[in-house]
Amino acid sequence: MKSQLTADMPTTERLLLETVRGLPSQRVVQVLDFARWLHTQSTSDNFGEEEITEAELAAEEVAWQATFEANKDNFRAMAREALNELDAGKTLEMVLVDGKIHPR
Repeated sequence: MKSQLTADMPTTERLLLETVRGLPSQRVVQVLDFARWLHTQSTSDNFGEEEITEAELAAEEVAWQATFEANKDNFRAMAREALNELDAGKTLEMVLVDGKIHPR
């Protein structure tokens, strides 16, 4: 069943643009990043209800491990860069408080 908003795309688009225009620029970037991420997700009406077999899960784990191994040096470089920026005071440490991320 489609909601009222999705049935009226011009209204939905207008509301989306009005909402995004009122956000700080960093939030706009986050909205764009989220929208791009949504494009990578399943468009199934049963989002989150797809059955994943053990074989599919195992194949996904193998693919992740291969990706990680192929990019391990890049991940380490990014971690070093983040730690250097933290040490230089260019960024804030993040902590988890009551299930939410906050700068320290």
